This record gives sequence, C-alpha cells and structure tokens, in this order.
Amino acid sequence: GLISADEVAFAGGVFNSSNSSYYLYNSAAYWTMSPYNFNFYAYMFFVRSIGDLKNYDTNVTIGIRPVINIRADVALTGSGTVLDPFKVVGAD
Repeated sequence: GLISADEVAFAGGVFNSSNSSYYLYNSAAYWTMSPYNFNFYAYMFFVRSIGDLKNYDTNVTIGIRPVINIRADVALTGSGTVLDPFKVVGAD
C-alpha cells in the first residue's frame, strides 16, 4: 500500500514544519494515502521535498512511497543494503 500521513507523523514528519532529520526524508515529494478534504477537488496529505506534511489537490503529479507492513513476530535478516538485503525469515 501507500504510506499514511499517520505513519509519516509517527516517524517525525510535522504538518507545515520542515524536517530533514527523520528516516522517511529523502528530499522528494510524495503522496500519502490519507485524505485531507474535498472541496471541488479531492485534497490529500503529501510530504513536501523539505520533509513536512502538507495538503494539496490531487490534480497534480507527485511521487508515491509504497510500504509493506509485517507482523511483529516475523524475523528479518540482513542490513538492507544492495549486498545484504533484508530477508523475511518467518514466524512459527
């Protein structure tokens, strides 16, 4: 799925306040899956390139950030690099 505005906020993204020091910051703008408002256009939350949460109408092209959620009891190996990617080991 797509990342939610709540997940961005829990990671350190703040509405209308730039932040380049949290792990989701990548200097690129991307949509979240979280709605903001509907007023002739649908408005959604997105992360701006300066790392803050904002809202904008969906009539513009902005990137997306897919996420995957796994259960807490699932183990991972690897460091997440190209040479040592994460691997899901599994759970009982």
